[in-house]
Amino acid sequence: MKRLKFIPPIVIHPTLWFSLVVSILTGTIMEFILVFSIVLLHESGHFVAAKCFGWKIRKVMLWMFGGVMETENYSNRPIYQELIITLAGPIQHIGIFFLLYGLDASATLSPSLIQFAYTYNWTIFIFNLLPIFPLDGGKLLFAGLSYLRPFRQAHASMIVVSVTITVIILGIMFYHQETALSTYLLFAFILWENRLEWKQRFYTFIRFLLNRQLLWKKKKRRLPLIVPASTKLIDVFGQFYREQQHDIYLKNGMKVIDEQACLYMYFNLKQYQATVADVCRKS
Repeated sequence: MKRLKFIPPIVIHPTLWFSLVVSILTGTIMEFILVFSIVLLHESGHFVAAKCFGWKIRKVMLWMFGGVMETENYSNRPIYQELIITLAGPIQHIGIFFLLYGLDASATLSPSLIQFAYTYNWTIFIFNLLPIFPLDGGKLLFAGLSYLRPFRQAHASMIVVSVTITVIILGIMFYHQETALSTYLLFAFILWENRLEWKQRFYTFIRFLLNRQLLWKKKKRRLPLIVPASTKLIDVFGQFYREQQHDIYLKNGMKVIDEQACLYMYFNLKQYQATVADVCRKS
């Protein structure tokens, strides 16, 4: 029972079923198994690292070109943990290389299959480190931007950079006209994911704030925010950094107790149009 609890909910994307059917019809089932195994080992790296830090895993989705692990941390865990968990996936490919080397030495698989596995292993390793959402490189980009910018700005910037790089890569592929259809489908899927992420960016921001309020604990790093009295709370929240605790001051010197008072008024009292001055009057 404990072992079952340790296994995350795994969701198979329809594109993976499609890929399985195609591999059966084309007689490439062994290639499919190798690709699926590499993807599974990659995601297991993320999962084990996340469990070591006590993160709650919502699900692991496996799709035609890879996998995505969804968590419930909503960007409120330390950034160093996110970096380690993100890098734990790509690091698996080094272990996979030595595993394939052993299989090659023991002649367990045919040379053509081994060569296929080598190629795919390093391809997915390099591809996943591109600074594109939702790839691991995109998550690393977001973590880096989160050090430099408030959460809301960092998240939006990550999507903009991701889309820009994807479009540039697509332009290069169109220019050379030597790219397989599956690669175009992959980048089309990435653009679609970025479109969805952009549409729900405010929802992502609100989840970040809610989780910040629920899991609040004193942070070592403090960053005061000085704002006009008429500033709406939602605009103040837009200046919140992931690993900073904020004390909010009015420009005339009056102090808001801390960020939690603002979050309480916004979420618990549902004062969505409230200003910083309103929080001061109720404190």
